[in-house]
Parts: sequence; structure tokens; C-alpha cells
Amino acid sequence: MTETANIVNHLLSATTSRIVTPDHITSAEELKSRAGLWAAHLRSRHDRGSRIGLISRNDESFIVGYLACLAAGMIVVPMNPLSPEPERARDMAAVKMGEVLIGPSSQSEVPAVLSAAPDVMVTVLEDANVEAEPMDPLLGAAAVEPDDVAVLLFTSGTAGPSKPAILTHRNLKASLLSMEATGVDLRSHPQAVVALVPLFHVFGLNVIVNLGLTVGATIVLHDVFDAKRLVEEVAAYNVTILAGPPNMWRVLARLDPADTVALRALDIAVSGAAPLDPTVAKDMRDRHGVDLREGYGLTETGGVLSSGFGIEEMEVGSVGVVMPGVECRLVDADGHDVLIGDIGEVWVRGPMVSPGYWDDDDATRLTRTDDGWFRTGDLATVDEDGHLSISGRTKDLVIVAGFNVHPAEVENVLQGHPGVESAGVVGIPDSGTGERVKAFVTLREGADAEGIEDRLRAHCEDNLARYKVPRSIEVMDSLPVGIAGKVRRRDLAG
Repeated sequence: MTETANIVNHLLSATTSRIVTPDHITSAEELKSRAGLWAAHLRSRHDRGSRIGLISRNDESFIVGYLACLAAGMIVVPMNPLSPEPERARDMAAVKMGEVLIGPSSQSEVPAVLSAAPDVMVTVLEDANVEAEPMDPLLGAAAVEPDDVAVLLFTSGTAGPSKPAILTHRNLKASLLSMEATGVDLRSHPQAVVALVPLFHVFGLNVIVNLGLTVGATIVLHDVFDAKRLVEEVAAYNVTILAGPPNMWRVLARLDPADTVALRALDIAVSGAAPLDPTVAKDMRDRHGVDLREGYGLTETGGVLSSGFGIEEMEVGSVGVVMPGVECRLVDADGHDVLIGDIGEVWVRGPMVSPGYWDDDDATRLTRTDDGWFRTGDLATVDEDGHLSISGRTKDLVIVAGFNVHPAEVENVLQGHPGVESAGVVGIPDSGTGERVKAFVTLREGADAEGIEDRLRAHCEDNLARYKVPRSIEVMDSLPVGIAGKVRRRDLAG
């Protein structure tokens, strides 16, 4: 066997992995066999390093296609199966795909994909569509170098419009090793994890699937969130790790504690991909007996930069300490390190950090310093124990008469009101102060909407400096959110 840095060897080495869907349980051996079959298909049709699109809902076909691309030495490009056609066409053109693999659950998307890119081959991930002789995805894994590109994930977090962020084989492996180095025991007893986050998102792909495969876990795939079914599966499969976005935890927190007893057996409960409402964390702890922790990361860092794993006591609202192997600084606008407790932009370095954006040197330069620091665009504070707390994003900063207002701070105060379900805060032009704060909220079911704006403004006045208090508050039926549940402030500002 040729020595190779291919991450697929790390992902397929465990023999106890299982993929659970409503219709089927895929064993480690079956997963390996199917991945080898599709790797042979790709190898027979494309040169190593070709970009292969992958469109599938959260099912075993996504994981099969993903592993097959890696084993064949291709660059896998996971895509949102619900993307509108113009966005999909832009994404496909940006990376010049050689083929698109589509899971049977997303077969209805074939015409749209063909319309977006008529010259690209499209193949449904049904084994009958493979003509090549199957290969062993471990013994026959393509020889790659550590810094060869493994995955391209589209992100709009740090560089404006959607860009394909590069994740190399080294990046992915370093991220996995970092997660295992936190001191949390993931190997001495069987693990089971629920995958509710979309697998084309870095949280679902690397933090759940890659880590789950690495430690030989049972991975229970969900395509649609159903709180009752989720709790039932936690009990049925002895789930030890439950990770998901804040919206998932918000729904679970409102269940009757008598219906969530199974959650008390979790070893790890983590919220990620978007800020968590502190009241949800408190409810999970006080009403449901679940020690819910937050993590923080970006697509460009493999999904995890800091976490609360292994920390005995951590203040609600903190995203924990930086992961092993990560260098981190908080800096001001001039690039100088800030003091403990002061807000600064998060800069990081480490082997898990993406080298940049595919075929876009300008976007890469905007987010990198000459000495290798990645400018995340996120604002945070750190306390004396090294615990990070995220405050917002540099581009979201509202400046009122020269004073900085961080939208996340105002949103947290609004969401602390018993009548508020969710909140989004933006700055809008003001002739007197440059900008003023405007808030958008949705209300909890049963909340009294009469006079709610005045009550919320009074609540803010009790908890915020005067210049941070929203001048106007608009009640909406829903707020625009991205796939990970983050409020899209730029849509509110527009």
C-alpha cells in the first residue's frame, strides 16, 4: 500500500461504525464496500483532484458519496439540496465540477442541476449506476499529500458573498485530533451521536460525521427535526453525544421534563453553529438535568476553534477555551492585542485552519495576515481563565455617536424578556448620530403583543447603556435565518 495522507484512512479505520436511518442500518463493512464501489466509478471517469459535487439530504448516500470522493482522490463539494437554481449555478461554475453525485432522496433535483450546468455529468447514487469494478477504499485509497485539497465548503461568513473555502486532508485530520485531545474520553466505550445539522455544513460534516466515523460511533441521521422522535432515538440507541443548533435546544428546553429523561444520560451536549440563548442553557440544566455547553468555530477552521468540553465549571454564554493546537489572539482595529475583558477580533493560527478560498486570491488575502493569522471577523472577550465569549461580528458593529454597539449584546437582552422568541439587531442611518439601533423580534406563543414595543424598550433601558437601547422595535412573524440557524442581519438591514 502506498503511503498516503488521505483522510479517508482515518475515517474508515474503525470497524464499529454504524449509520442509522429510518429505513436501514448501514454497518462499517457495508459503508466501506459502497464507498469503494463509488470510488471506482469516480476513478474510472475523472483525474485525481477533479471537483465532484455532492447533493443529498441527511442519509447514508451522502456519507457514501463523500467517502468515495476522498478515496478516489477527488475534491468533494457538498452542496445544499435546497439551493435556488441561480445560487447553485454560481457555485458549480465557481469550482468547475466534473460530475455531480445526487442521493436518491434528492433525485428530484436532477433536472435543476442539469439546467444549472448542462455540460456536467449527473449521477444518482444508486449502486446499479456503477459499471466499474469495486475497489477497497482503504487499500486502494488515492495517494495524496497532507496539503492536497479534500473538501470545498461554501461559506459567506468572513469574506462577503459565498466562497468555496478549502479544507485540506491536513486540516481535517488536525481538527479531529484536536477534538480528541480535549481530554474527553471518546474511545473507551461505544459512542452514539445524532446528526441533525445538514451534512453539507461543516458542523454536520466534520464535527459530527468525521468525528463519529473516527471513533467508530453509531451515527443516527435525521433529515427533519422532530423533538419527540429525537428523544426516543437517544434512548433507543444509547446516544452519548447530542450536538445541534440553538433552535433544536430551544424546542427541547420547552418539553415537559418528564418527556426528556433520556437526555440525562448524555455524556456530551453541545450547541453550535449559531449563538445560544443563555436562558435555553439554563433551562436545559435546571429543568432537564442536561449540562449544555457551547462550541465555536467556522467553516474555515474545520468547525471547531473552542469548546466547553472537559471544563468543570463554565459560565453560561461562554464558548469555552481554544482547542489544543490552536493559537488565538484577540486584537483591536490596529492589530494590537486587547486586554482581558475587552472586545477584540478573533485571530487564529493552526494546522486546522484553511489555506484560503478556491481560485480567489483576493478573498484569501483579505482574511490573512502576512504572518499567517486568520482574521475570523468575529468579536469576542476572554476572561482570566481563558474562557471566550463571542460578542458579534466586525461587519455587524453599529456605531452610535462614536460609541460601539455589538448587536449580539442587545439581542441577548431582548431574548431575556419572557415574551421574546428571537431577536435581530442592526444599525440604520441616522442624521444626528450616524447610526441608530433597530431591533426585530418574534414573540413567543401566547405573548401579549399589546404595547410590547414599549415594554421591550423599557426592558432594554434596565439592562443596557442608553446609546445601546433600540430606538425602534419591529415585531415580525419570523426572522431570516441561514441554514445553521443564525439570524441574517444583512437581510434585516436591507
